[in-house]
Amino acid sequence: MNDRHAPWTGAARNDFHGFDGLESLDGDAEAWSTPAPEPGSPLPPFRPSLSLQRTRFAIDLPDASTATVDVDHLSGRASLYRNDRHVQTSDMPVRFPLGSDCIEVAASRYGMQRIHLISADDSRRRLDPAPGTPEHWRAQLSRRHPGVGRALAACAVIVLTINLILLAPQLLDPVTHLPLWADRFTPFVSPIDLPAWANTALTITAGLAGTERALTFRHHRLLDAETDGIES
Repeated sequence: MNDRHAPWTGAARNDFHGFDGLESLDGDAEAWSTPAPEPGSPLPPFRPSLSLQRTRFAIDLPDASTATVDVDHLSGRASLYRNDRHVQTSDMPVRFPLGSDCIEVAASRYGMQRIHLISADDSRRRLDPAPGTPEHWRAQLSRRHPGVGRALAACAVIVLTINLILLAPQLLDPVTHLPLWADRFTPFVSPIDLPAWANTALTITAGLAGTERALTFRHHRLLDAETDGIES
């Protein structure tokens, strides 16, 4: 998509968390995803086979209606449904108005960062993942096997910490050798120089760790800096 929305507004903006690369493949990232639904169209069934591309969350509202948010990670869009009828589709991050309340939706390149109902008194309640979604599967794993869930969460922290220690100096080295820096300051020489296969392995494990943390809605500004995507 060419126009992006500024956080929590309808204003257009550019630059969209890395999906520009997808756009260059075929001119538009929307070509890779389902077109936006028509207003009032029914909520389609969720297909677990598309769980790498899509996810879905729902919540019961105070007026006894149900709000459902269908997220298309590939296009970076979220669609709001009220009682299973389409209301609005917008680029993330977005704030969907619901009378005096609203639903805030933001994502990283590996999953959701925030999907909360914000009440008029500023209280916040996270929406529940729909059955069949990766977030629902991960939550069930922690409920049924809490030890395994804690182990996965700890491993993700360890992996991202190691990546931060090993990859950050290697990334800083070429940056400080650019003329803009090197003409004014002494360039930094990384004490770590791993082979390409090792850096590739670190990048892959960081992606898996980032996905684990996104599925459990964990986020730390420094620890998850490498895997952050859409700005919150």
